[in-house]
Amino acid sequence: MGLKKFDCYTWLVGFLAVFCLLLVFEVSSFFVGCDGVSLVNKFFCFDGVSFYLSLLSIGIWLIVLFYGNYLTTLTITMISFSVYFSILCYCCGHALFFWFFYEMSILCLLLLLVLESPYSERYIASWYLMGYVVVTSLPMLVCIFYLSFSFGTFSIYAWQGEAGIPEGLFVFLAFLFVTKIPLFPFHVWLPIVHAEASSIVSVCLSGFIMKLGILGVFRLCYKVVPDYVFFVTYVLFLLVFSVSFFFSACRELDGKRWLAFLSLSHITIPVVCLCSGLFDNVFVSFLYCLGHGFSAGLTFLLLWVMYDVTGTRNWFLVKNCVSNSFMFRLCCVFSLCTVASFPPTVQFFSEISVFYCSGFLSFLFFMLLLVYLFFGGLVPIFVLGVVLTRHYSISFGSGSIFSGLCSVIFLVFWSFVFFMLI
Repeated sequence: MGLKKFDCYTWLVGFLAVFCLLLVFEVSSFFVGCDGVSLVNKFFCFDGVSFYLSLLSIGIWLIVLFYGNYLTTLTITMISFSVYFSILCYCCGHALFFWFFYEMSILCLLLLLVLESPYSERYIASWYLMGYVVVTSLPMLVCIFYLSFSFGTFSIYAWQGEAGIPEGLFVFLAFLFVTKIPLFPFHVWLPIVHAEASSIVSVCLSGFIMKLGILGVFRLCYKVVPDYVFFVTYVLFLLVFSVSFFFSACRELDGKRWLAFLSLSHITIPVVCLCSGLFDNVFVSFLYCLGHGFSAGLTFLLLWVMYDVTGTRNWFLVKNCVSNSFMFRLCCVFSLCTVASFPPTVQFFSEISVFYCSGFLSFLFFMLLLVYLFFGGLVPIFVLGVVLTRHYSISFGSGSIFSGLCSVIFLVFWSFVFFMLI
């Protein structure tokens, strides 16, 4: 790879990063001035939550553009459709359209899992994804129709009053979304699908698909979330099993399954925010989703580049691609530091806010969250120490390798500057 091409890519990444940063500051200052809500009508509402999550999907879509020359036309098309439907879902206030956009964003990735995955067990993984995610779509649609007819409108913003509807129906609808996040005990499908999906599909799954489930609970079922869905006892069990997921990650040699278990653990933080029932913590929850989406996408991209170099997903072999190249080693350090919520990432400030609020719930809750945060930072740092030991020299002769590194640098930049929006 010549130095001229390196400079071209580097300047392109830098220009896009600075331009997007200026644009984000302008739009975010607008939201601060209008209390986070704007452009509300019968079908769509572009508020602070929509803004944060739209940034996430657009950032991941830009990574697809970096890899455009090394992905098939079907892959680019399906991921573009998935990102498009997810953005519509973030802003949608019509219950039926919300369901449609939600399912279409997932089905596009399911199609890529079946048709584009290079692994032999992709059909088993697709059945898991269908069983836990797609099969729940019909009961969800039935609930949405029943609630819409009971309230006399499909607008989810009008579902806050009393209409003689049992709260158990909202709880059932919320747990249908929980299977799509996924949370314990509906978490089985995520590590299996990550292991068999192509890397770009894994980026999208952990990047924004998991956040759609959090969004669904917040938009459609928020009135019952603190008391009946994410109540203290259930969230305590989630924290316990999240710590066990950290231990499961330590036993994984497959890098993608390792990161999948970490994603299962990290998605508990937005749940803790919603558990408190405070309105301010809702935005902290989705800020964390924004940071985690970039962090997971960044690390999956880094692993993708490592797989292209070594031809394996085993950690003990993958780590050998960390060569004498200072840039490659620096990308590894920053990527794994974002997974560990190292300051000044958005996840770090979100976790500090959650840690402060948890003391008001119970002492046991406070102590479990303390243990969770300790292992959440320890596991990625431990892997970082393993990765940086014993390596050999490589040269970046492939254009796909260098495009991957440019994508990693782009997401590293965003992961460490989004704290300025808080």
